[in-house]
Amino acid sequence: MRCCQRVPSWDNLRRLQPSKQQRRFRTRSKQRRRLLLRSRRGSNARFDKDGFFFIDAIVKNRNPWIDGPDDDDEKRKVTLISKTKHDQPVDGAFKHFHDSTCLGEEIKNGTQVRFHKNVNDPLCKNEFDFSHEYSDVNGLTYIVDFFIGFDDYWIINEFGHEKILRGGVSNQFQCRIKASDNGWIDPNPESNRKYTYQEVEDEIPFEFNAYYDSQFSNKYEDELVEIDEDKIQDGLYIEAKHSASDVLKSHIMHLRECTSYNFEKIGENSDGSAIYEDEPSATYAFLNDGCIAGDFKWYSQKSSGDRTDWTLNTATYVKDQFNMQLLADAGSSSGSSKLKYSCEMVLCPLEAFGINGETAPGSPCFLSEQCADRYNNLFSSRYAAKSLKEGDVLKIKKINDEGVLYTNGAFAIGFSLISLLLLTF
Repeated sequence: MRCCQRVPSWDNLRRLQPSKQQRRFRTRSKQRRRLLLRSRRGSNARFDKDGFFFIDAIVKNRNPWIDGPDDDDEKRKVTLISKTKHDQPVDGAFKHFHDSTCLGEEIKNGTQVRFHKNVNDPLCKNEFDFSHEYSDVNGLTYIVDFFIGFDDYWIINEFGHEKILRGGVSNQFQCRIKASDNGWIDPNPESNRKYTYQEVEDEIPFEFNAYYDSQFSNKYEDELVEIDEDKIQDGLYIEAKHSASDVLKSHIMHLRECTSYNFEKIGENSDGSAIYEDEPSATYAFLNDGCIAGDFKWYSQKSSGDRTDWTLNTATYVKDQFNMQLLADAGSSSGSSKLKYSCEMVLCPLEAFGINGETAPGSPCFLSEQCADRYNNLFSSRYAAKSLKEGDVLKIKKINDEGVLYTNGAFAIGFSLISLLLLTF
């Protein structure tokens, strides 16, 4: 995860990038100008042993005010506030930091202030803003926004108006947490997750295959794929299927997140084997919380918008399917690619998607609002048990799979994934 004003890319380090300071100066005419300054100190963030998200941020303290007013320490306390509070309209001096109870600890002889705070801290818990977003590269991302700083120092002048004697400082932080890299733990301690999930440890029979046809009869068997072959003009059809028994027998197959990576060939070894780039030239998280978004034209679920077999129109309880189109990339210099996929699937009780279904994005059994009605046809006397109550413990099974496909004919970046196919490890 990273914490900063803008995050251009991801890595697996739980670091917060250096913040940007936004220093406010006020003129007598109350015109405001902003100067963005980069902080010299960064911050760290992670989950503690109790599962709560915390931040450890250090900012510069106020500059000493020699012979300044006696109430400067009170008026310009360095505190932490939420982005919502910070962004409230201001008419006159900035005063939003003063009322916060989330205080830091002075260090380095008072020149810096450290905030080592848990999001469940009673003095700070209302000063964090929580949100989330989906992206092609990272899938679900949790976001935590907050500011650390101090107010303007102001007085009332002889005309009854506010006069700013010294400007305040706002240090903006945004922590971005890739859900799949951190166990899908929501940093919000008051998340609207309805249920508690308990994973079953038993292994279950499971199939994950690619087919050349929509009848799912002509199976892909790890052969080298030629992109311009007639048999793949309709793309590849992917099917995930479980054969669980006992407590998971009536659970449905839920595709939670799928991402794939395209590696272009950059050379050959002395024995003629291909050498591929170390880092992928394209990364694409095309499926999130059961849905392929409508703007992903090269990847699709059945156009009927429900959970039925691609050809037979029977309900797909223990399996799910989708199609991906393939097209050669005319701009590729090598003509060959290595396509690697990673996918997480969950066996969920159908009731988790019902009327009283899960409402928290990132939960194991959550269906995206982008296809909120897709599972409706699955409800029947066979699979739909009694309604769930908030706080119920749901037994689930998570399945993670990776695979690699080597192709003759590189893919264009916009559809550089053969994601759920191929070699199951």
